[in-house]
Amino acid sequence: MRRLRRSLDAERRAAGERAICRRILSLGVYHRARTLAVYYAFDGEPSIARVARVAARQGKLVYAPVVVGERMCFAPVTPKGLLRRNVFGIEEPALAGQVDPRRLDLVLTPLVAFDARGVRLGVGRGYFDRAFGFLRHRKSWTRPKLLGVAWSFQQAEALEAQPWDIPLWGAVTENAFFRFARAGDATGGGR
Repeated sequence: MRRLRRSLDAERRAAGERAICRRILSLGVYHRARTLAVYYAFDGEPSIARVARVAARQGKLVYAPVVVGERMCFAPVTPKGLLRRNVFGIEEPALAGQVDPRRLDLVLTPLVAFDARGVRLGVGRGYFDRAFGFLRHRKSWTRPKLLGVAWSFQQAEALEAQPWDIPLWGAVTENAFFRFARAGDATGGGR
């Protein structure tokens, strides 16, 4: 999957990123969110920079992940804020004014693969699963809602869920939006 997303030609990548951003910006869950976490694209992930810019213009508080040892924190994204590359080569803002992950409304989550039950395969370091581990103990989705962002070819038939995995609330690709029920069923097209 990682090799496939790195191999996308510039034209397909640009068109797909525009479609993904339009899809995210049209979702009710996005419109209701006051605090939003984005990510900086890396290793062929779809860029959602447009979503971050639009959200900031709309007065939403925008945050991005910052890796601190084995933890992932969320720091504010500002228009003139300087970015640095972390140990993995991923851009991140300065760790100042961080927010508790429980205070985020919507988290746009990068991934390597996802399935129809909302199982997310990341790069294997567990940062998102640890940061949002508190969601495992919730009986219903309140906040934050984890929305996977991927290319359509990253949807897998079925992924094996591990006990520590935090399921996605939904996923968006250039072609579709998926809302995953807590029990594991998926539906396409909902808001």
